[in-house]
Amino acid sequence: MSDEPLLPRMRTDELLAELQERLQVLAAAQERIHTLLEAVISIGGDLDLETVLRRIIEAATRLADARYGALGVIGEGGTLKRFIPVGMSEQQIAAVDHWPRGEGLLGLLVRKPQTLRLADMAEHPASYGFPAGHPPMRSFLGVPIRVREEVFGNLYLTEKRSGGPFGEEDQAVVTALATAAGVAIANARLYEETRRREAELHVFAGVVAHDLKRPISVMRGFTEITLESLAGQRVRREDLGHLQRVLAAAGQMSRLIDDLLIYATARDAALPLVDVDVARLVRQIVDDHLAAAETAEAVPQVYLGALPPVRGNPPLLRQLFDNLIGNAIKYTPAGQAARVDVTGEPAGSGWVQITVADRGIGIPPGEHEAIFTGFHRVASTYTGTGLGLAICQRVIERHGGTITADDNPGGGARFTFTLPAASDLPQR
Repeated sequence: MSDEPLLPRMRTDELLAELQERLQVLAAAQERIHTLLEAVISIGGDLDLETVLRRIIEAATRLADARYGALGVIGEGGTLKRFIPVGMSEQQIAAVDHWPRGEGLLGLLVRKPQTLRLADMAEHPASYGFPAGHPPMRSFLGVPIRVREEVFGNLYLTEKRSGGPFGEEDQAVVTALATAAGVAIANARLYEETRRREAELHVFAGVVAHDLKRPISVMRGFTEITLESLAGQRVRREDLGHLQRVLAAAGQMSRLIDDLLIYATARDAALPLVDVDVARLVRQIVDDHLAAAETAEAVPQVYLGALPPVRGNPPLLRQLFDNLIGNAIKYTPAGQAARVDVTGEPAGSGWVQITVADRGIGIPPGEHEAIFTGFHRVASTYTGTGLGLAICQRVIERHGGTITADDNPGGGARFTFTLPAASDLPQR
């Protein structure tokens, strides 16, 4: 019997075995890339710096199949100001005499940031040994983390679980993770700094408001007492006018301080949400404005359409509607009765759209976005602090909605904004 067919069959078996081996390698590489993407998403999904740092080193040890890992944060003078270990039990951590201070091999990476891969740490000239109680470690992989070209710290990985040293693929995947980690750390630090400044601003605003409102209240009180004592006496009208202007200026300053406080707290304050009956809330605000305008030359005309309930913070929503309705009434030509229309309707899944339209002086061309910036004044002939619409925008954004301003086809201005629908509102 001839043996000739056996050779092609052996060659085919070898090719199939090689193909199977390569497919296995490819599958392992794909799985590793998928794990890397999951790690990048995980570390970028939080803005708390402590959480981000721990997620980074946990992801690195998982990607490189390392038994132990640590993230060292570099401080002033080239020392390690933070050292976050993973893989060690509480008993092992308690047994360690002290954490690394930036000496030996770790100190080398602090002084000269570089990627370093070793089969045995003890054989490196810079090796300094371990503190008392530290578990033994041989294989090592160190990768620097850079944040905007500044070396923030290093990833330290030891003891590959599968045995042997870390490979080139381990180095490549951890280096890729370190790049994403730099972005995540930068975002977390920026968020942390922003929150710190906002907190300082909020405290400052409260202190300033208290220190300013007290003398203003005293000034208003004495001015009112003086006006009452002069009632019925022969006093020059000009002198009474001066006192009235002092009283008006004090009231304006008090309102400005209140607006500044609202502007600050509308971003920073806790926001408990409840279902709000918008129709009832707006009716109360309109009644207050109409009562204040009873002696006006022209009484405002206000139309209230259907206003679905929303999910929001009642004090902030009251400020929102009070500002918009108050502006609609105020920014009306002298001698003309203000006309205000407030309407609403469900808008998509879980949202309500509300419109406040007026027939007033309108918005100057090109200023439809600028009016939402702080201290922006549309017309200098009208009193105001220039913060009303900035507060409205901040309130809307705190509720996750949007607000826009455009021209009312019938003349005047039209503000349209969205708010979360009440929990019991039927969805359209």
